[in-house]
Amino acid sequence: MMKEKHPVRFIFFSTQKSPRYKEILGFANQLFLAAEISIHSRVEGFSKAILEPGFDHQIILILAASSLDLARILPLRTVFESRPVIVILPGSEKDTMTQALSLYPRYIDYIQNDPGDIYLVLEKMVKKIREQSAMEKMKAQ
Repeated sequence: MMKEKHPVRFIFFSTQKSPRYKEILGFANQLFLAAEISIHSRVEGFSKAILEPGFDHQIILILAASSLDLARILPLRTVFESRPVIVILPGSEKDTMTQALSLYPRYIDYIQNDPGDIYLVLEKMVKKIREQSAMEKMKAQ
């Protein structure tokens, strides 16, 4: 049985269920259908979700609790090149930023910052993908 096709999948990686995690998940539930949200705390499941077929587009959000979280994800960096990635860092240490930049993010923020900018970036990404999908459907008709 083939899965229902959706235009977008939100893939959320976080090793801790912090207050910021809950805020982001609450916002994601407003932007995406439940079937479009994929939440992971382990790299294995996260990598499978990224490579899973059935979605035209993906938005990946990485909420890093430490530089160790980023180090675990670094081997996947080649699959991030063509996907929109948002990275939220625990701090502004040079090593952490260097790791984050190697993931080809479209947006980087810090966990201590107000989440408003993250939400705006997510909204913009979703809007762009949904408009693209609508245009593709119109062209196909």
